[in-house]
Amino acid sequence: MRYLIDIRLEGKSRLYPIDAKNETQAIERLKLRLPPHQREAIIIDSIEIDPTSIPEDDPFGVFLT
Repeated sequence: MRYLIDIRLEGKSRLYPIDAKNETQAIERLKLRLPPHQREAIIIDSIEIDPTSIPEDDPFGVFLT
């Protein structure tokens, strides 16, 4: 899944798309993308699943009746 993480860093709001299995892994991957001196100073405003990463197809396939 792709998560959209909205953070505040040094007074600026930023939005990062992160591919991860769950929210915890997404936060860990986000921290790895940031420089070391900024990793502990981030404030997470919101985490949401990117709607474009969700498939619209039926997960069990299409059945014609």
